Amino acid sequence: MGIKIANILQVALDELAGRQEPSQDLKIRNYQLRQPCQQCDILPDANQQALIVVMDSLVKKSDVTKFIGNMAHG
Repeated sequence: MGIKIANILQVALDELAGRQEPSQDLKIRNYQLRQPCQQCDILPDANQQALIVVMDSLVKKSDVTKFIGNMAHG
């Protein structure tokens, strides 16, 4: 069970158990997103904040869409 949780969270078992400090590596499975996300760290602060707003909005929209879909089916 612990291995499954660690895989879902993309962390090592030792990190999950608190025996190791969490890795600071960015873990993005989608190859097309990985490189642009790594490059975002060198953008000016204002651009980084704008990206955070856009990304947060997209995630929230997805969450709302899933919620509405679950309400319709449940």
